[in-house]
Amino acid sequence: MDMKKKKGNEELPRDLRELLPILEARFEELQRKFDNFFLGLEKRPPLRERDDLHRRLLKLVDIKGYQYNFIYRAKQLILKFNTYNAMWERMLRRLEEGEPLERVRRMGAGLRRGREKKPEEKKEKDWLEVSSPAELEKSLDRLYDWLRRESEKRGMNIMDREAFKKKLLPQLREKATTNKLKMKVDLSSGKPKIKIKKEK
Repeated sequence: MDMKKKKGNEELPRDLRELLPILEARFEELQRKFDNFFLGLEKRPPLRERDDLHRRLLKLVDIKGYQYNFIYRAKQLILKFNTYNAMWERMLRRLEEGEPLERVRRMGAGLRRGREKKPEEKKEKDWLEVSSPAELEKSLDRLYDWLRRESEKRGMNIMDREAFKKKLLPQLREKATTNKLKMKVDLSSGKPKIKIKKEK
């Protein structure tokens, strides 16, 4: 199923596989902006960005026609957004009622701590392991999603998914028959780069 998303002159990818990492990155950025607002670092809450993301996510509620992992990720993103949005609404209402910012800030402390300790985010910073050629294509999909998300955060463009896999699959398939591979997106230079190493 194709979807066309526009905001003014902005057009986002039609394909959920391309769109989802962008929306995930925007949700992470929205979290940071709300954190900064409640820390007193921003004068206004990012309501326009929240409403725009909300509209886009509403169109994913009944999405069909994609592999299970993409449907699952979309539903998880919607669930996380709804959880945080309910918290932000409560915190904004308390501020409007005159409650001190320091006390309101504590309301979101639990979710922020959970986000910092979330195991899947911690795991993503580690290597993706490939033990056999059969696992290679699935791992490259995950690697591409990781690379795209980090590139989107930095306003960088990358090649499309099929070109990415076409470039890497042939050279890695043979290596994966005799070696265990590890892959990651390296951010040490400030620019997302693919890093691959072999383990016998």
